[in-house]
Amino acid sequence: MQVKSAKRIVKLIAEREYAKCKICGTHKVQALYIYRSSQFVSDYIPPILDPVCRKCVYKEVYGTKNFNKKMKERSLDGEI
Repeated sequence: MQVKSAKRIVKLIAEREYAKCKICGTHKVQALYIYRSSQFVSDYIPPILDPVCRKCVYKEVYGTKNFNKKMKERSLDGEI
């Protein structure tokens, strides 16, 4: 039996809005995203986090070394 795996979701909600980030817990006026990480374990589907700030999304997707370069390029902002 094949189990459907949950794909990673990165979706831009608002370009500038004041909200509390679910990952870092800070209140920011920044771009907000919906984020769900990739599924690696077949029995566990990761939760959908909403809202998440731009810095946390880029850190989760690209890691801590390259996220600043990718954030300047705004590589995730076009994906829906």
